[in-house]
Amino acid sequence: MTQKKHRILVVDDEASMREFLSIMLFREGYLVDAAPNGRAAFEFLEQRAVDLIISDIKMPEMTGLELLAKAKELCPETAVIMVTAFSSAEDAVEAMKQGAYDYITKPFKNDEMLLVIRNALERQSL
Repeated sequence: MTQKKHRILVVDDEASMREFLSIMLFREGYLVDAAPNGRAAFEFLEQRAVDLIISDIKMPEMTGLELLAKAKELCPETAVIMVTAFSSAEDAVEAMKQGAYDYITKPFKNDEMLLVIRNALERQSL
């Protein structure tokens, strides 16, 4: 039985975080695309569907919350995990209200991130 490879879009204005997540996810067998900001991510989503979006919240041009709202309009079935170094209860509540699957604070443990990703993709495929 061949398992479908899930496509994940990593969105972060920090190149090092984009690269780190991309490498980690690729090693786990996922197809990975990356975008440096919300606007680029949204343009990508208009061209191609993804199974999961991992997005930073604080970004120039278009915040992660703005991307979340637009992504949910465009492809409501896509799971979204929000990530931030500047956690605030308001952001977390807002992200969950807008349909984010989860909200993770940087720095995160790799195992914790991978578990949340697996759970999000599993729930989405049900």
